[in-house]
Amino acid sequence: MRPVRNTLTTGAVIALVVGLTATAAPAQAATPGASTPGAGTRCATGTLSVQTLRSGCTVSSGTVALPDGRTFAVPAPGESVMASSSAAPGAPELAEVVIANTGTGGVAVRIDETWSGSAPAVRREQARSAAASGAADAPAAPAATTAATTKCTSTANERNPYRWSSTVQWYYNESGQKSSYAKDALRKAANAWTGTIASCDRTVTSSARNSYVRLATQVPGLTDKGGCSKSNGYSVVGWGKLPSGTLGVTCVWYDGNGVAKESDQRYATSYKWSSTTTCSGARFDTQAVATHEWGHLYGLGHVKTGTGQVMEPSGGYCDTGSRTLGLGDMTGIAAIY
Repeated sequence: MRPVRNTLTTGAVIALVVGLTATAAPAQAATPGASTPGAGTRCATGTLSVQTLRSGCTVSSGTVALPDGRTFAVPAPGESVMASSSAAPGAPELAEVVIANTGTGGVAVRIDETWSGSAPAVRREQARSAAASGAADAPAAPAATTAATTKCTSTANERNPYRWSSTVQWYYNESGQKSSYAKDALRKAANAWTGTIASCDRTVTSSARNSYVRLATQVPGLTDKGGCSKSNGYSVVGWGKLPSGTLGVTCVWYDGNGVAKESDQRYATSYKWSSTTTCSGARFDTQAVATHEWGHLYGLGHVKTGTGQVMEPSGGYCDTGSRTLGLGDMTGIAAIY
């Protein structure tokens, strides 16, 4: 079961992003008397509503406009994109979104736990998601007296329907960065999930791999409202505008076999950040939030607040403890890789 969404203070969070920025057209209301495409027919080009996708029409390109105002470039036929976000303390989260283009079966859209769009596509994607999250179900740990104890006793983890079969080659755009040593913090966060991982008096081995390539002028493929732009084959991490209350967003593109091919992250420039060994004041620790976002990139989803894991949905100020994985985080990454 995917956890109930909440607006709390523990855990760290961030976001990923890809490709060039895309400016999407606003959603258009249906024209009275206009014909609705039928199942298997080609959707009209341009910006499509979720209601239009329910007809079962097929899409090779274009944009999906969600009710909350976000827009997503439709993935290529046979591919999907998933967007996850994290929130500042007390702020509501952006809904988690999956856009799955099944080709002849049409497009399925998941907003948090609610599926919509083409019926055949929805059935297929529900089955895939159930298989991924069902494998992750584990009994909750007994109630703990401290956050530290919970971190090392809870096995809570959530797995998304994708994984990487090769090394993640990623680029960093430092334009607008909010802390002097952000790149170093991001690299440490990326490596927190790889190789031999020791925490909570346990050791696991993860075959997840990443390689930082170089600085880039290309920006992450996210919109200012937290939607995902079109995939372009390059995984880019950077900074930019995001909705109020959102610390970061991660977009991951993957194929019909659940193999991830690209992921971008964007961190919010509207907050104060820290990338030094210690952190103080109303700042967010870059490494901690990035560790959460790299968890999304590698295929982990949110767990319930109070489990003490890095993959809790919201991060508190200077939450340097979330630079280190909890037992559930370790259990999840070792199961995937």
